Amino acid sequence: MRVLLLEDEKKINDMLALYLRQDGHHVDGFLTAEDALKAFERADYDVVITDLMLPGLQGDAFVKKIRETSHVYVMVLTAKTGDLTKLSLLGEGADDYITKPFSIDEIQLKLRNLEKRLMKSTVLQFRFHDRVYRLDVVALEVRCDGVVIPLNSTEVRLVEYFMRHPQHVLTREQIIEGCLDDSEAYDRIVDTYVKNLRKKLKDKAIIETVYGAGYRFLGERYA
Repeated sequence: MRVLLLEDEKKINDMLALYLRQDGHHVDGFLTAEDALKAFERADYDVVITDLMLPGLQGDAFVKKIRETSHVYVMVLTAKTGDLTKLSLLGEGADDYITKPFSIDEIQLKLRNLEKRLMKSTVLQFRFHDRVYRLDVVALEVRCDGVVIPLNSTEVRLVEYFMRHPQHVLTREQIIEGCLDDSEAYDRIVDTYVKNLRKKLKDKAIIETVYGAGYRFLGERYA
């Protein structure tokens, strides 16, 4: 999953980001809500993890701000433990909260459980040249015009990653970090997966090669 991490203590931010990346998540870490909001407007995140006490814009105001435009899953880190604080957080749009000092194991477990729920319930759709494709991340397949296209798990992750970053030029390094296992982490394996994916989708133009940079997905998310 793609995680936006907002924590102003850099050591905690770096440590938590490291552990979550080891779990296979793509993590963008920020020290201020202002910088996090700019990133949130540009990218499609699955989870937001935010501290409450921040310099400048506070965590509760940050949550209210992103709730104006998004239903993204929000987890709040807080040193406040009172029942009123917890109810207030949930009322302001948080989906979950963890009290400080927190256990990294607890956060990892919560994200693993969330990822399982998202995977079970998510069928994503995208459109390209007036054709609608349905990606089923559980059945490991794409459906288009009544045709079922079987994919392997890595190809599913690749399609999903491209769909979450439409029209963006993604480097091979970003693709590796975002959806490939460490054992597969070298540049040319990305080229092989893209080549195979184009062949299966029967439309090479859907993933554009940007020479010297990487790849760009030209499909668009479709509700």
